[in-house]
Order: sequence, then C-alpha cells, then structure tokens
Amino acid sequence: MADNMNMHAVRIIQPANGNPGPLGLFAYAVTTTIVCLYGVGAGVPPGGGSLHVGFALWYGGIVQILAGMWSMKVGNTFEATAFSSFGAYWAAYGCMFFPNMGIKESYDTMPPEVYQNATGIFILVWALLAVIFTIGTTKSTVTTITMFVFLDLHLLFFAGNEFGHYSEGGYPKRIGAVFGILSAILAFYNGAAALWLPSNSHILLPVGPVLRRDKQEVFAV
Repeated sequence: MADNMNMHAVRIIQPANGNPGPLGLFAYAVTTTIVCLYGVGAGVPPGGGSLHVGFALWYGGIVQILAGMWSMKVGNTFEATAFSSFGAYWAAYGCMFFPNMGIKESYDTMPPEVYQNATGIFILVWALLAVIFTIGTTKSTVTTITMFVFLDLHLLFFAGNEFGHYSEGGYPKRIGAVFGILSAILAFYNGAAALWLPSNSHILLPVGPVLRRDKQEVFAV
C-alpha cells in the first residue's frame, strides 16, 4: 500500500510531428517553374543552359526525397510515394545535364533521334506514373487533382516533343512547359494552403475539398 502511495505518475509526452507536405510541394513547384520557364524560352534560349541542374539535383531532387521520407514517418503513404518518386525524377533529370556525367555525351556517336527516343521513353514512363498518382487524388481536393492533371499533360507533351524529334524549342515542349507552369502554380498554392494555418496566418486558402476515401491528408486540406 505504501509503495503504491509513493509511486510517481509519469506522463509520456509524444513529440509533435510536423507536416512535410509544404516542403515537398515547394521543392516541386520551384524546380518545375524554373525548368518550364526555360522550356518556353522566357528570357533565355530554349533549354536555358545548365543553371537549372542545381535546382533539379538539390531542391527538386534531394529535398523532395527527404520530404517523402518524412511523410512516411507521419503515416502519409501517398505523399511519401509521390514526393520520393518525383524527387528521384528530378535527381535523374539533373544528372542527364550534369557536366562530366557523360549521359548525354554517350549518344554523341549515334544519330540525334536515338537520344531523343531514349529521353522520350524516360519521360513517358514518368507520365504513366503521374497518371497513377492522379487517380489516387480523385478523393482529395480540387486543387490537388488539377495540379496532377496539369503534371500529366506537362510530361506527355514533353515526351511527345522527343518522340516527334522536335528541337528544344519545339511547340510540343512549349505547350508542355505551359502546363508545367500551371501545375507549379497550383503546387505553390497547395503548399501555402498547408503552411498557412489559423495558428500562424490570417490568410487561409480554400482548396475545394471533394469526397474523401478517409481522413488522411493529401497534400493540402
């Protein structure tokens, strides 16, 4: 009895988990915006040199992969899969243009169409994965669904530019770049909607929720 009276109550405090969604969305949005602005020739020749490589490798690649891993930690499988996958996409994309990597140079002895076909296959497979992700957002929010639809179109037009053997400034790539910019704008919006909360902001952004499969967050609520 005395032992029970002398026992101290111990309160276990669980560490609070942050939301990695805004970080992943902003990493996607910034990198996609830069690459697609180069794609439409906004102030630079089509392709824009290699300045975008750093963003693709670090912010779009590594940071987005980290956001995906942290999403897995908080139990959001969709975000974890999407962020990690497209983080890997941007890292691979950056490697294609990274100096001395030798990927593009390995095709120098072949006809130009061979490299374009290889790039087209690379992008087309990612477009297929993006469509799978899009179907997985149909019970999330209007802005998230639309963001992924624009991403699908962005990748499909980029792939079409390669398979059609157009130049860097070909009209399919320019159209795809426009869809990429629209997708990035919505990623900025969704990221801000998830970041601006009643606890830290007077501005709250609507995201147009639709009927959900469960209560799990999908990018922005």
